[in-house]
Amino acid sequence: MRILSIIFLSCLTCFSTFGEIITSEKFSYSIDFPEGYEILDMEQDETCVVFKNKYLAAHALIRVWPESKFKSADEALKDTLGRIKAGADYSDAIWRRQKCSIASFESPLLLPEGTAKGWGACIPLPQKKGYLSLLSYSPAEHYDDLAQVLISVVDSVLIDAGSFREPGLITGAFYPRKSPKAINLTIGGKTIPTQVDSIDKEASQFVIDREFSVFSFYAANNLPEMYDAWVRFYRLLARDSMERVKKVSFDIYSALREDCEKKDSENPDAALAQTLLYWSQDFHYERKSSSYDKADIESIPAILEGGSSDCDGRSLLLMCILKNCSIESCMFVSSQYSHALLGVWLAGKQGQTIKVDDNEGGKDYIVGETTAKNLTLGMMPADMTDRKNWMSVELP
Repeated sequence: MRILSIIFLSCLTCFSTFGEIITSEKFSYSIDFPEGYEILDMEQDETCVVFKNKYLAAHALIRVWPESKFKSADEALKDTLGRIKAGADYSDAIWRRQKCSIASFESPLLLPEGTAKGWGACIPLPQKKGYLSLLSYSPAEHYDDLAQVLISVVDSVLIDAGSFREPGLITGAFYPRKSPKAINLTIGGKTIPTQVDSIDKEASQFVIDREFSVFSFYAANNLPEMYDAWVRFYRLLARDSMERVKKVSFDIYSALREDCEKKDSENPDAALAQTLLYWSQDFHYERKSSSYDKADIESIPAILEGGSSDCDGRSLLLMCILKNCSIESCMFVSSQYSHALLGVWLAGKQGQTIKVDDNEGGKDYIVGETTAKNLTLGMMPADMTDRKNWMSVELP
């Protein structure tokens, strides 16, 4: 491969990883790759890594440059692309309060044969660990079919704990904040004034459409990683939504906390979760789409603005609000039951639970049914109680 001599890549023993977030502890970055990406080769010091998707003609290359080598992310990305003789269109973007650089590019040197086409980005890493350059590309003749996958890879970069809970670099660049949009929510008998951004609904729909396109490949081909891809679809929607509902969550918490402490002084978090569950059960129920080629989920901002919703949209919304209120929560999805549930970790709360494994032996999350009215936390349909049929969607 011509790329090896260009980027000074050492030939090491190859290894692979699937269905999980790839993390470099040395450089403090992670990438939530779509399923099927393999690490083909990398430098011993982790400064350069090459990936290939085993199902698709999709590739990725990571290059970490020393912080002292460049003055800016833009300069680092231009140098990276210059080494492979790429023609590119560059744009600046602010992400994680830092100036980053993104580019669409074409290169005659990245692949053994033909032209590579894709997207690149460069992000300053925390603690002055360098500049992370990421190239996501395919053969030019496959680009139109794979563009959503390639963009998803770049948008899935994570550089610190906070980046797990805000829109990705590409989404933020394509849909920058515009202006606040006032909304009123009626929860627990109270009218709560709050706001979202006027761009949130459009931006969230962009993520839904893109990630559903990525997931659909695995579903249409009935691949072994299909269910992992499904979980990733919801995980990326949750990640995109967390910051969009941050002020909403704060306003809800501020308005309801005192009442929840009166209702249950020993466990006000349980009272808040129950109040939100009752609220979601009163939403207008409607499936977003019955077409196989469109995502059957409404965006979180659209639901807050009064749109219709189904079980997965409601569960995702409550998960994000509760997590913003520092209450451990998740979402459960089941293909066998074609249903979704909220999960909340509430120590001492009685009811039906589903265990989520973690490094401490796991936690039992009490379930919340968001579509059947007047059901309390811990109640679930009698014909949906087989725990092995439920998968958890979590955020750190």
